[in-house]
Amino acid sequence: MLATSHLAASIFVLLSIFFKAVAGQDWYTVEWDATEFVSMSGDMIVPDLPTPGGTPYVWPGVQSGNGVLQAVLDGSSGVWWIGDGFYGTPSLAWGNGFNVNPGDTVHFTFSSSGTTWTCTLSSGSLSASTTLDITGNTMNRAIFAVELYDVDFNFGPITYKNIEITATTAASAWCGSIPHLGTYPYTVTGNVASGNTCTVSEIVQSSAD
Repeated sequence: MLATSHLAASIFVLLSIFFKAVAGQDWYTVEWDATEFVSMSGDMIVPDLPTPGGTPYVWPGVQSGNGVLQAVLDGSSGVWWIGDGFYGTPSLAWGNGFNVNPGDTVHFTFSSSGTTWTCTLSSGSLSASTTLDITGNTMNRAIFAVELYDVDFNFGPITYKNIEITATTAASAWCGSIPHLGTYPYTVTGNVASGNTCTVSEIVQSSAD
């Protein structure tokens, strides 16, 4: 049931690869670009819910020119639910997840072996795992996004800690360059390149209002 709403929401993400903006939606990001990302992990601290009435999505993910693999924190039902999935080509069923509360910490991982991506989520006693065969996709963007439909970015902050992002190329070439979309206050602390991995101590995405 929730998978349908997640897939519909992610249409915006896929279109943004080509158009960078879509009327009627707002989004705010922190991003890294490299030739190919092969894994990403970190801890998300679940934010407060925004005022009811809109559809908020908060997610980390890796993105290609054909789609996006995401751990989507979905607040459309009035409570937070988080689950993994891929939207794009190939078309795949949405993965597994669970409900979480503001203040909870969710550990997320994405890791690849060839075209197979394994995604895990854990928070306290709760856990979920999803394995997806994502053929024809080179994940060249690591992205931390706030994606909003008919709701203001007046909640948060959204905090990530202990982030590790690994690519096929030396992190010294991309770890220090941090594009973003949206006009809003954010901070990236302690990003350090070592080999092909960029470790980041903390990302804080604060309210735009």
